[in-house]
Amino acid sequence: MFGCCNSLFSNNCRCNNGGSSCPTPTPIFPPLPTPMPIPDPPQLRGLEATLTAGAGGTVADGFPIPFNNLISNNALGASFVTGTVTLTKTGTYLVNWWVAPDMTVAAVEKEDGTATAAGQIAEEISFAVALNGQIVSGACAPCGTGQISGSTLVTVTSSPTTLQIVNDSGENVLLSEVSAQAGVTVVQLA
Repeated sequence: MFGCCNSLFSNNCRCNNGGSSCPTPTPIFPPLPTPMPIPDPPQLRGLEATLTAGAGGTVADGFPIPFNNLISNNALGASFVTGTVTLTKTGTYLVNWWVAPDMTVAAVEKEDGTATAAGQIAEEISFAVALNGQIVSGACAPCGTGQISGSTLVTVTSSPTTLQIVNDSGENVLLSEVSAQAGVTVVQLA
């Protein structure tokens, strides 16, 4: 005979030897894993600025957009002075920007038969991201198309590093008479 305690999971087992209780067997299961701590979500680090005082103004060739309205600066560790973002941390940044040039000025025919707008001679408008004064990425659009925008990843290997959006058209660019003429967003990715 097997005895009364032949089941590992029997809690009410009585032996036939005078009513003494059999020892309660302990089930053998692997221990439960220790829960892993949930990490804090990454903190978004970014800066956003616009140009709101440039309606009808001109951005000279080679000069930066004079952003004058800092909308937010979330823990980026950057400083902002009109038109220039100074990045104080090394890493990779996503830069998104846009410019609204004024394309409503009537064209005037030049001697060579091409058309030009007052103060705006280039056939295309080009703006670029510059780090420490050096162009790293740009975008261009034919004159008459309206807003121009660009997006680029930049890697900052030393700090401080200055970031600007500069007129790279070869000519002055007129700005639209709208509530905001340009914008830039800089987000640290790593």
